[in-house]
Amino acid sequence: MRASISSYHLHKGGGTEDEYEDAFATTHEAQVPKDIAANGLGIAISDGASESILAGRWARLLVRHFIAAIPEVLDARDVFAHYAVQATERWEVLIGEYIAGRAAEGRPIQWYEQPKMDRGAFATLLVVSLSVTPQDDGGSLATWVAAGIGDCALFHVRDNRLITSFPMNDPSEFTSSPDLLNSKNHDRELIAERMKTHVGILRQKDDLYICTDAVAAWFLEQAERQGHPWEILNLLDATDGPTFADLVDEERASGRMRNDDSTLIHVTVW
Repeated sequence: MRASISSYHLHKGGGTEDEYEDAFATTHEAQVPKDIAANGLGIAISDGASESILAGRWARLLVRHFIAAIPEVLDARDVFAHYAVQATERWEVLIGEYIAGRAAEGRPIQWYEQPKMDRGAFATLLVVSLSVTPQDDGGSLATWVAAGIGDCALFHVRDNRLITSFPMNDPSEFTSSPDLLNSKNHDRELIAERMKTHVGILRQKDDLYICTDAVAAWFLEQAERQGHPWEILNLLDATDGPTFADLVDEERASGRMRNDDSTLIHVTVW
């Protein structure tokens, strides 16, 4: 069984690329077919909470840290929590370098920045692994495993039908206060408790759509209205199809998609 990845992202309308605070990483290059049976496939996606300081940097650290730990990081809740705490330890080093760099540039941390520095950065995170496991009967079983905290989402489509929506099943579940990973949270038990996980079986011609909350809420709203949002997203892979920016701009202008950083990873299996 093989798979390929397409990735798309766009910053919030009215902002700039430098202000994009989502992050994503994959275990292999986009558009390059991958033999899942040989090496598996991994994706990590994160949405930095813009109300916190340095949220984009925290999101980028999380996806880099977790993508390097696939598939082990998905073995159990305590393993996921262990890697999350490891990320906070790496963050402490990074933030120390940031503070020192600001001071060296003559721009020390200001008093009004300190409260947010003390609270740390916040982000959602979703980690996904695809693999093929040999079975006793001589066959094989292809599966995906997902784990995360917050409202980044995975949608599994088969035969033009949405068969799995994780972790949200209804657009009303998307709120302004999802669970978040805090760069200062060293509580493994709390992280493990808040983490959600799911397993799905893969078949040839399946599609996975992994996205941050603005795209995810739009996807579920369209599906709830008996639409097929995956058909729209599949056009992005066509040489003569719309660009992701065109699609997102149109949906934002219509009010169907919230104006926020938007990220999509599309995995096609065959």
